[in-house]
Amino acid sequence: MPAQDEIRLLAATGCIGYGFTEVALEAAIARGVDVIAADAGSSDPGPYYLGAGKPFVSLRATERDLRLLLKAARRLNVPLIIGSAGGGGGTPHVALTRDIIERVAREEGLSFRLAVIDSEPSREFIMDKIRAGRTAPLGPIAELDEATVAGATRIVAMMGTAPLQAALDGGADVVLAGRCSDSALYATVPLSRGFDAGLAWHLGKTIECGGAIVRPKTGQDCVIGTLRADHFVIEPAHPDKRCTPESVASHTMYENPSPYEVLEPSGLVDTRASSYTALDDRRVRVEGSIFKPGQKYTVKLEGVTHCGHRAVFMAGVRDPVLIRQIKPFSDQIMERVRGEAISLGIDPASYTLTIRRYGLDAVLGACEPSTAEPHEIGLMLDVVAATPDDAATILAKARYAAMHTEFAGRLCTAGNLAVPFAPSDAQVGEAFRFSVWHIMELDDPLEIFPITYVDVKGR
Repeated sequence: MPAQDEIRLLAATGCIGYGFTEVALEAAIARGVDVIAADAGSSDPGPYYLGAGKPFVSLRATERDLRLLLKAARRLNVPLIIGSAGGGGGTPHVALTRDIIERVAREEGLSFRLAVIDSEPSREFIMDKIRAGRTAPLGPIAELDEATVAGATRIVAMMGTAPLQAALDGGADVVLAGRCSDSALYATVPLSRGFDAGLAWHLGKTIECGGAIVRPKTGQDCVIGTLRADHFVIEPAHPDKRCTPESVASHTMYENPSPYEVLEPSGLVDTRASSYTALDDRRVRVEGSIFKPGQKYTVKLEGVTHCGHRAVFMAGVRDPVLIRQIKPFSDQIMERVRGEAISLGIDPASYTLTIRRYGLDAVLGACEPSTAEPHEIGLMLDVVAATPDDAATILAKARYAAMHTEFAGRLCTAGNLAVPFAPSDAQVGEAFRFSVWHIMELDDPLEIFPITYVDVKGR
């Protein structure tokens, strides 16, 4: 049995930088909470941000959210836990976020003990696990090999609750973690205080994305989860918003292949027997969740590899004659560019040209079920090449080919496309691809997550 009757957790937002209303935060502070936590990252925006060591939200928005949460946590004297710092949770992401926290502390006169948890395991450590047969792919992809690990730009491991618990046990008031399980941010303190693991983990999964379970769903906001011995209650912190059994239950399926099982580093949450009951028009009670400890302790590895430099061009097509033959026309562009590249000494194998036809089949490609002919489409030319100059050169050739290549029934003498802006070609920068998407067994949940303590002093 837990040592206390209940514990109240505040999920401030689904992601630091996405924001929350100050009305909701003040309402939560006035009511009182035992822990404040927030996720700060995701792999959803793709591999670039992890590889480049940059956040996918603005620094200005990140600072605003962190400033409010640091002040709230110190005002209440409760732990603040931030996970997947800076977006990707890598070493540069954590360092960037730490700089913001320490600067805000100086400006606001806040003093506290900060724990910084790194989540980039050494390459040799991962290779040792590969040699021992202790890694496995997540999904229908190849087994992890040493060459992939050696060639990766950055690899992070997703920590569970153990490093967060260790940081709090070490006296941390604020925990800044690298790549981290979203649910672990909220399960950490309840598990330390003896609450039921099934309920603690399920609560964490439910509130991980903050306002995603709140209605009306008008953006991110604060959510309160109250955990007791045999159930938990979910409610929005904002007085004008509500949660429903449907909104709460449906989040179990969010980013999850199973509607009933949620896999975490130390085991899985089984929600088959869970019930969701409306206590009123704002609050939902959840009970019956079960935690099944795993036979092995595993962490997810996310890694990216540099694959070149990207340049893109966008335009519109409204010619019905061209739209009816846009697929073979796309093939013409590809072949014409290939010949031009060879003439310029660029190996066609050293670049990729992708033509996306928005409004026709850009999202689903060959799987697109609709056969309706659109009245207009958006054409995106996407080039990834070995160097920025190669990318710009290939894109310019592709743009010219798309603008001026003949097609059957053409009524104009030039200008197949409507180009919305100039310059028309955009150098996007470095390009990365996901190359590591695997699990790795650990002997100790702490062995690859070193903790650094910093005594932060306000002015």
